[in-house]
Amino acid sequence: MRQQIIALCVAALAIGAGCTSPKENDTRDVMVVVAGDLHFDLPPETDQYYHVVTMNRLEGNFTFPTDSAAPGIAGETVRKLDGVIIAGDMFDKARPEILAHYRSRYEMGPGEKTIHYPVYPGFGNHDIDPAVSDKGADNLLGRAFSLHYLDSILNDKLAKGEILNLHPSSRSYSWNIQDVHFVQAQRFSGDTAYCESNLDWLADDLKRYASEGNPVVYIQHYGVDPWAIKWWPQDARNRLFDILDNYNVAAFLVGHTHEPSLQHYRGYPIYQVNNAWPDEDGNGSFAVVRLKGDAVSVASCRWTDDKGDFEVVGPYLSDTLPRIIDQSIHYNAFSHNDYWRENPLEDALAFRFNCVEADLWLIDGELYVSHERPEPNPAITFENLYLKPLIARIQANGGKVYPGSDRPFYLMVDCKAQGEEMYKVLKKQMEPYKEYFCSVENGEYKEGAVLFFLSGDRPAKSLPKETSRFTFLDGQIKDLGKGIPASLAPVVSDNYADFFTWNGEGEMPENQLNKMREIIGKVHEEGKLFRWWGAPDTEAFKRFFIQEGVDLVGADELGGLYNVLDKHSLAKAKD
Repeated sequence: MRQQIIALCVAALAIGAGCTSPKENDTRDVMVVVAGDLHFDLPPETDQYYHVVTMNRLEGNFTFPTDSAAPGIAGETVRKLDGVIIAGDMFDKARPEILAHYRSRYEMGPGEKTIHYPVYPGFGNHDIDPAVSDKGADNLLGRAFSLHYLDSILNDKLAKGEILNLHPSSRSYSWNIQDVHFVQAQRFSGDTAYCESNLDWLADDLKRYASEGNPVVYIQHYGVDPWAIKWWPQDARNRLFDILDNYNVAAFLVGHTHEPSLQHYRGYPIYQVNNAWPDEDGNGSFAVVRLKGDAVSVASCRWTDDKGDFEVVGPYLSDTLPRIIDQSIHYNAFSHNDYWRENPLEDALAFRFNCVEADLWLIDGELYVSHERPEPNPAITFENLYLKPLIARIQANGGKVYPGSDRPFYLMVDCKAQGEEMYKVLKKQMEPYKEYFCSVENGEYKEGAVLFFLSGDRPAKSLPKETSRFTFLDGQIKDLGKGIPASLAPVVSDNYADFFTWNGEGEMPENQLNKMREIIGKVHEEGKLFRWWGAPDTEAFKRFFIQEGVDLVGADELGGLYNVLDKHSLAKAKD
């Protein structure tokens, strides 16, 4: 079967199967439904056909609300539905009778309980790992059963020219409706649990079919809410968004969590569709996506009975193309305890943060990264986790961590103990790379790609005596006014809780606010950057710190701080 699919892929690409001539923006009008988490189970059927009956009634009846949709779409009744996309978890188990039940509803055909539109299937975790048994072998048999069905559908669509491009291993595929390019990535892009990664395929697909600026609608099962994101590896996320950043992504839709919501990640509003049956948040619902001209709107359609009656509900997304992804370097973003992340350093760089922190321990002459004293392990040495990756990136980017950056990248080390001894080892270890670091030579500051400074148990005795060095100190509030130059301590950091009691509720008391402004003002008068640590890790605090001029704002959760900094995308989303 897979060999047949590969052959059809080659043939389709050779003849341009399924390609449609790009439309002018003012004639583009595409509407699709995205449904997730159908979870077809064993008969008898209860409410699983309610979705289908409702979808079949959308034409001539569905209207985006006037106050929650983009101009040109708001208040206009839809006349044509172009297809139904499934964002994973089609089946709850892999059984022939369940498959037959699904096919009677979601394979295009006549009758009010059978879908009337082309269906673009997608698999989720229940489809890839069906709950047929606790035994691994039975699970693999169930997976093979489900994938065989998906292969037959995609094989047929490819042969008929209904899809453009197929990655046979992951079963990811793409198609066009007018000039809108759709990508179905199955469980998630970068999945390797049952297949080869689709990421190279995706990069090639978008280059081939979306490089003229035409809109892209991307669908996969896993999203970025707190429950789903743990299923989706960070390195796969990083690569996916690096790819998508080069294209005009009109909408990004996911399933999995059984709750409609609008999340934000790296500048993208990610629309999470609901499940198909009644639960705590009400009846089942699905997303309706419309692109008209340069306008994009998404809303949820919740069925109210078995006759196809429905209500239009949120969350609502309204946007205008082209989507502009903020490629700014976030100079004030500080990745606190960066080494705790799935991919130390790399995750912060993916969010374009300009400062990271690593805690160091000196053990038997080697430097290890850890919050608590670790067991020696080559995988967590400072050189392997931070120095070598940073230097490789600088060399690849023409001498900068970020091409086009107008200032150094900040690398802070918290010396957990033995600061003076640690500094001796650090100097020796960093000597081969010193040309890439900011330095002081004979008392004069020279800028480099990275400013490296030490906090915690600092070498406060030996380092200030050196007239030539490529390491700096983290200052403290008590050091202000003592004549310590920025060329020695370019950053001042201190514990928020040692100075303030305000926890973010209501307004900060005036006396505390004045005290904070006085501290920050003194730091800036000395030409230094300022950072609080130990403050509540909330978005409200981050906004407050930015408003008050804190230069380096810490984050344990990178996405939360990114959303605070990325005002553009948040302003366009309306719940």
